[in-house]
Amino acid sequence: MVTGIDHFEALGVERQLDLSHETLRAQYDGRCQESHPDAGGTVQGFDAVAEAYKTLSSPSRRLRHWLELSGIKVTEDGSLPPAVEERFGPVNALLQKASEIAERHRGARSTLVRSLAEAEGISLQGQIVEARGELGNVITEMVSTFRRFDESDPHEVTAEAMELVRSLSFLERWETQLRAAWAQAGCW
Repeated sequence: MVTGIDHFEALGVERQLDLSHETLRAQYDGRCQESHPDAGGTVQGFDAVAEAYKTLSSPSRRLRHWLELSGIKVTEDGSLPPAVEERFGPVNALLQKASEIAERHRGARSTLVRSLAEAEGISLQGQIVEARGELGNVITEMVSTFRRFDESDPHEVTAEAMELVRSLSFLERWETQLRAAWAQAGCW
């Protein structure tokens, strides 16, 4: 993702990790109005603001960008970080179950089979909501370290920050997949 663009600057916020969603959204809205081609801006400027918001609104991408702006190359090996390893099994089971229910619903040849799949899916939706809430809590807890990182030299916290990038990447991906599975489990 090293692009040479400072997304913090593009969005008009300080180069810090501890940014609230509300702050990012307010800056995004303001910058969109300023940079929109219909308001005298350019397509490139508008696209830069959209890309900056996309990057900074994701804790893992924001942390990665912060490190890269400090000259630290972030590498990921694709392995499951120990901090999130225990969550893989339960999340994967929910995702598979949602997929199975949706498949049964799509392949149903009778209203009864379709209705049974829908009932099972609706029941699973509660478990998915609970799992998303748990992931959200873990993400919030991990993001709470951003304040400490902001007070540190990025080179002093590199190892911890890189591990956190990996963990947050998995958690954010699972949260997105669970959101899609929630709809899939509802069979609509």
